[in-house]
Amino acid sequence: MDIDTLHADLRKRLDILGFNHPLPLGAIGIVSAILSDLIKTSEKLKSSKQQIEQLMQEKVAWELGVEPYKCDNSRLLSEVNGLHLELVKQRDKFVLANTELKCRVRVLQTDKKQLDERCLQAEAKIRELLHSADSKSRKNGVNMQRKPFVSTVRAGYYQPPKCCDAQAQDSKCHCPCNQPRKTDVLHEIERLQAETKNQEEVIDAYKKQVSVDLI
Repeated sequence: MDIDTLHADLRKRLDILGFNHPLPLGAIGIVSAILSDLIKTSEKLKSSKQQIEQLMQEKVAWELGVEPYKCDNSRLLSEVNGLHLELVKQRDKFVLANTELKCRVRVLQTDKKQLDERCLQAEAKIRELLHSADSKSRKNGVNMQRKPFVSTVRAGYYQPPKCCDAQAQDSKCHCPCNQPRKTDVLHEIERLQAETKNQEEVIDAYKKQVSVDLI
């Protein structure tokens, strides 16, 4: 292709693109190269725009497809949060119920211990009464063999020992009549100690529950 034909073809292409400036013959080479680069760049830009548009359409399609999963995810997240709160409440109820049951068991153990002690005291009293009744029966049998006699001694008023007097009793008295009172005092002390420990455990359980609620 001669230079005139190349110039005419290049001039025509420039006119189509809107470049109406004069085209010297010496600038044909560089103008042709620049024009070729411009055309390639324009084609690549057009292709890139088409790809971007296609990707945007695919993105919209994917978003529409993912939308139901987003709804399911929100619903599942809400259910999980609700189950977690319910689990925390159930755990708090279990801790309180367990604490109350422990307190109840401790009270029952204290009552059982007191009842066992009273049973032992009652058994000892029964044995003492049986022994006393046996002794009296044998004594009466011996007295029946003896001659009766009339006592000239007037029946006097029985004076209990001083240690049995309510005003003379103290904590150091070892008289048997004072033992039940000491036993009752010890039982009351044990009951108060058990009740105090139960209340402390209940307070600790409530403190833990309040701490979890604040978190």
